[in-house]
Amino acid sequence: MNPFQQLIFYLLAAAFLQNMVLSAGFGTSIMLRIVRRPGELPLFTALLGLFSLLTVLIAYPVDLLLKVDPISKLFRPLIMVAIAAGLYIGASLLLKKKLPPLYRRLRRMLPLAALNNMVVGVALVVNHQFALSLPGAIGLSLGSTFGFFLLSVLTAEAREKADNPDVPQAFRGMPLSLVYLGILALAVMGFTSGVSFV
Repeated sequence: MNPFQQLIFYLLAAAFLQNMVLSAGFGTSIMLRIVRRPGELPLFTALLGLFSLLTVLIAYPVDLLLKVDPISKLFRPLIMVAIAAGLYIGASLLLKKKLPPLYRRLRRMLPLAALNNMVVGVALVVNHQFALSLPGAIGLSLGSTFGFFLLSVLTAEAREKADNPDVPQAFRGMPLSLVYLGILALAVMGFTSGVSFV
């Protein structure tokens, strides 16, 4: 497979076949929080994708420098978190100094997007669980972000429809959202046919 085909394959597989939110729980709590304000979803997803992509691009060569010995495996999560935190600090300082109006708009979303466990989790999957080429890692990162966006849109739509008086009081809000996500996870598992990133 050429690099472009790898990028597209992993992008589509991560977005549709094995959604990281449904299969590994990466980003679930943030997704349930962000769907309360559906207008912020596209901007948040763009930030999440940017941080996820940059974390993978920085972590990929760092992981090649680390060997596969047991000690380096213990430090990989800490390294991924340090990379994400460094990107957050750098982005915050840059936006605050160069683009203050944009920083004021993004100030609340920036830490959620940068330090989301999806960003660190995707980087760990790419660099820890199996060997991927750089285009495959980029495809997995972008596909996971796109899958996050699709699932967030579906969940926001479901939350809107759940405001029905026929829904029992005990199931309104978070319980119904979790049942809905569980059913979606089962449906997506039916399509995976052995594809597993986690």
